[in-house]
Parts: sequence; structure tokens; C-alpha cells
Amino acid sequence: MPNYGNYYIGIRLLLLKEYLQANAGKDRIVKRREIEEYLMEKGYPVEKKTLYSDFAVLDNEFGLHLEYDPHKKGYRLLNPPFEPYELRLLVDGIQSSKFITREKAREITEKIKALAGKETKATLNRQTYVADRVRSMNDSVVKDADRIHQAIAEDSQISFRYFHYTPDRANPKNFSYDGNRVTVSPYALLWNNGNYYLYAYDGKMFRYYRVDRMERISFPLLQKREGKELFKEKNIISQKAKVFDMYGGKEYNVRIRFRKELADAVIDQFGKDVMMMPVDADHFTITVPVEISPTFFAWIATFGRRVKILDPAPVVEKMRDFIQASADMYKDD
Repeated sequence: MPNYGNYYIGIRLLLLKEYLQANAGKDRIVKRREIEEYLMEKGYPVEKKTLYSDFAVLDNEFGLHLEYDPHKKGYRLLNPPFEPYELRLLVDGIQSSKFITREKAREITEKIKALAGKETKATLNRQTYVADRVRSMNDSVVKDADRIHQAIAEDSQISFRYFHYTPDRANPKNFSYDGNRVTVSPYALLWNNGNYYLYAYDGKMFRYYRVDRMERISFPLLQKREGKELFKEKNIISQKAKVFDMYGGKEYNVRIRFRKELADAVIDQFGKDVMMMPVDADHFTITVPVEISPTFFAWIATFGRRVKILDPAPVVEKMRDFIQASADMYKDD
């Protein structure tokens, strides 16, 4: 025979735990009357003495540390799982990620809202927009990314089909590698400019793959990963700083001159430890390793005459070619 008394107590404790975690915090007070009213609404009324016993159980068995504030005459939770601002950060991060579809972002947001109290939920009922960008159309990206994490943990290779979008509505995807599956050794997943990238060894070199353009990602394969020694030589953090929008190329140590008002842009791109050497009252220079690509030259061109590549000569020449090719596009036929 089931013990309905224990069942009743167990449900009441779970409801109480859920309520306290959602509504109480270090700076959020809940009053005993509010707790009693909540449990009454749920059909599990409790007496004052019993409530104190429940608090003791939640402390001893679940590690919920409550403290009574005699001035505000209520309880605060000293170790809440999330504070309201943390939940808002989670929602904003999910909503602003381009690699998550709108539907999946809404679904995850609803799960996060389930962790919040009534007042906090109201502040989570908003959508953070991805300004002037189109979200991913690949709804499986979040779920399939878990297979990549699993493969990295198991030191295994994975395979997938890789595509780029086309303007052809009848055939919106153009698959690379003649539509065949590509097998790689995954080593890291990186966020860059709102997108999700896989950093993997393809048997010849390390490459970046947009996760939302990977289709039919396999479960970890039996083959063990290759390229381990090469990966040890790479610092992923510095690697990300010197690659522009994940377009890799030949690496150079590039010396660049900036006007001083561009210090923020330099730190955003290369990190706060970049050495900015003063030239005069209006300019400074940096010397950084960069994998040269069209996106790097486009970034430089964004600032017009306020930025100039000084050396090495091959990079200066490539910058001239980039600017000339762009200008040629606008010449009259």
C-alpha cells in the first residue's frame, strides 16, 4: 500500500522548493503569508510550525539556505540557482544568437521562464532582435551540436554534409564536396559574430565550418581524431583573434596605424592585451598576427583614411589590389 502521507509531504516540499528558487534571492524577499497562499492555491495548505520543519528539510536535504530578515519580515534565499538578471542574460543570449532559429529560440526561452517567479517572468516576455541579420534556417543546429561535443569528449571523428545557400528557390542549398559527406576531427566550437563555428582538422589542415550549414551530422565515429600534435601548437583564443569572420589564409605579422579614437575597435577585434604603441598625438600602431583574407581587408577599409597598413609589403600590395578591385566594380561600362 502506498504511503499517501509521505506522498503529500513530498509534493509539498517540491512545490515549496520550486517557489523559493523562483521567487526568493539574496535581494528578493518572500513573506510567509505569500508562501502559505501559494501552497493553498496548489492544494497543499501548511501550518506555521510545519512550514518551519519544511524549511529545515530543504536546507539539510536540498541545500537551500534561507535567512529571515526581521526588518522586511520575510525570507531571502542565500544561494538561488539564478538571479533575475542572470535569467535575462540567458534569454538575451539565446534570442540574439543568429545560429538558433526563431522557433528554437522561443522554445528555449519558455524553458528558462519556467525557472523564474511571476515578477521576473514578465521581464522575460520580450524578444531581442538580431539587428539587420537573418536567423539560421537550420532548426537542428542546437540538437546536432551536441553530437559534436560528444565526439570531442570521446576523441572521435564525425561526418556531415556541408552547404552554402543559393538565390535559387528551387535549389536553395549548394552542397560542397560534390554533395558527399566530409569526415573531420573536431577540436573546438567557437562563437563569432553571433554564429557558431566548428574548428576541425580535415586530414590536411585545420578549417572552420559554420555549424548551421552542417547537415546530417553523424554520431561519433569509430575513427579516432587526427591532427592532435598540430592542435597542441595552436592557441584557440589567439587563433580566433587573428581570423576575420572565420575566413583563414596565409598568416603575416601585420603592422597597422590607427587614429586614437579607434582603440575600442582594435580591442574588440584583437583583445585587451594588444600592444598599442603611440606614434604622435593622434595615432598609434599595433603589430598583430593576421590570417589575410578579404574580410580582413574589408574591416580595414571600413575605417577609411583613419587606418593604414604599414607593412609587410605583400599585405600592403594585397590591400591596394582589394581597394582597386572594389573601385573597378563601380566604373562605367
